[in-house]
Amino acid sequence: MEYKVFVRELTGERCDPKEMSRKLCADAINAYCAMERVEMPQTEEGEGFTPEDFMEEEKGKPYLLGNPVHFSVSHSGLLWLCMVGGAPCGIDIQQEQDCSYEKISARHFNEVEQEYIGREGLPGFFRLWTMREAYGKYTGRGFYGEMPSLVSEDGQPATEAGGVFFHEIEIGSGIYCTCCTGGKDDEILFVG
Repeated sequence: MEYKVFVRELTGERCDPKEMSRKLCADAINAYCAMERVEMPQTEEGEGFTPEDFMEEEKGKPYLLGNPVHFSVSHSGLLWLCMVGGAPCGIDIQQEQDCSYEKISARHFNEVEQEYIGREGLPGFFRLWTMREAYGKYTGRGFYGEMPSLVSEDGQPATEAGGVFFHEIEIGSGIYCTCCTGGKDDEILFVG
């Protein structure tokens, strides 16, 4: 399966973040549908999805009525990402920042994961955090839902857990990005 990740650098202008994200999602999904020749709705204004076409599941996972494509959204700082494909997916991006990661990990991660974070420090915390967020978006259960261990038997971040696969994407120093898909060999292509 091939997924496309649409990247936007935000300007920092003040606006309603949810409204802005829906507009950017519509733009990304319309671009994906045009590239992949996926049928889009016809409106008086033209062809394509609009911000009003988005719905939310009970735990907040966005979707389009009829599910013509699957997508996941994340942002951190001025970076915004939308992953789009023909099957479920999840994406998360985090820019490293100082935080009480030991306290946070004690609340949200299991003992093996906490040991990994203890060894790896802040970078280890953000690696697992993006995995947890991407998994929660993939499943639609959110960050606090039931989750498999994110650290494998060799003490490293898992590449597969709970029937899904994690794909870490290198973006830049101090920026962590993880995608979650149903296939080990899924391709993830970034579109500017």
